[in-house]
Amino acid sequence: MPRAFTRSSLVDAVARLRPAMKVLLPPACGEPTALVAEICRQSSRLPDLTLLGGIHLGDYPWARPEHAELRFATWHMSPRLEDARRRGRVEFVPIRYFDLVTQFAAGGTWAPDCVLVHCAPPDARGYLSLGVSVSVALPAARRAPLVIAQVNGTMPRTLGNAFLHRSQIDYWVEVDEPLTPYPPPAIGDVERAIGRRVAGLVPDGATVQVGVGAIPQAVLEALVDHRDLALHSLLVDASVTLVERGVVTNALKRIHRGRMDIGEAMGTRRLFDFLHENPRVSMDSSRFTHDPETVARLDRFVAINSALEIDLTGQVTAESLGQRQVAGIGGQFDFVLGASRSRGGAAVIALPSTGRDGAASRIVPRLQTGAAVTSPRALADWIVTEHGTAGLRGKGERGRAEALIAVAHPRFREALLQRATS
Repeated sequence: MPRAFTRSSLVDAVARLRPAMKVLLPPACGEPTALVAEICRQSSRLPDLTLLGGIHLGDYPWARPEHAELRFATWHMSPRLEDARRRGRVEFVPIRYFDLVTQFAAGGTWAPDCVLVHCAPPDARGYLSLGVSVSVALPAARRAPLVIAQVNGTMPRTLGNAFLHRSQIDYWVEVDEPLTPYPPPAIGDVERAIGRRVAGLVPDGATVQVGVGAIPQAVLEALVDHRDLALHSLLVDASVTLVERGVVTNALKRIHRGRMDIGEAMGTRRLFDFLHENPRVSMDSSRFTHDPETVARLDRFVAINSALEIDLTGQVTAESLGQRQVAGIGGQFDFVLGASRSRGGAAVIALPSTGRDGAASRIVPRLQTGAAVTSPRALADWIVTEHGTAGLRGKGERGRAEALIAVAHPRFREALLQRATS
């Protein structure tokens, strides 16, 4: 049945929500902050309403004690949520990005009662683009019982599989406000050294996937002399530079040649302006972008992700410090698995050799007790630190340990060697 697409105020739109509902938010720069702020204002009448979401770029206003009636279920934990988690108001969902579109949509364990979307204004045919955040919100909204849209004139109208028709939206509010930005992170000498080493593993003509943070920023900056690259899944401000300099052409892809397949864009106005009606950017859900079968069809797919710790067997945690959950699984496993099946593909885990201001090695004999394994040792491929590059694919236990010790910080190599041989 077509929906009403009724124009509403913020107060009246949020008044449609009821206690104990599950309400899905688009993550990061796509978050509809005006609607979220109104939910917080009405929190006292919404006991046990559960917001569902991932990466958040602000200070989690709904997790503050003054909004204690609200709950949050997230696939991307943050240290800023620890207080609310101790109060029993936050639950972490250990799920890879590819599975979000089934588990956080109708029929899934976390099926939302309402999906909030953040859209560009409708075109003449009534289609609204979800702009910078499509991966999870779009497939969920197409099947949700209630859809409320924040329509924002500053949201770029992205193309591809990015649209809801007005007949798929129940209520909409018009709020023109700047999108939440994700400024380029600062990078230092360590990140630059890692970036150069990683860039050396990327062949011309590769399709490259990177995450967010200082090391991905450094990798993108180090790719400026490559040719005919493609980018996949995520765009940040540094991606624009690579397109402008002719490094990213997407010309050698076997599928969607000439286009980047993107689920999320996180950046500043520079990136948002680049995205607006850009035919080289094809937005899509994580059902497509994170599908290991999609990745496997892309020759020379290079997945570049990071880690908190790696042990001498090749096990990677990118999400927990011992039993303490500090991040999420994200798309790392999806892309590592897909890259292992790509012709000429590679999976790179890049990280500084030390943590805690140099006091601890991030290459360890074994992961801490209770640590979550984000990528298993069976898929270990390339590990890169500022001290070198370790190829693990096909190596036995001894060969892996030797290769990893060689890229650990020199101060910790002897202790690692003793543990490896004891």
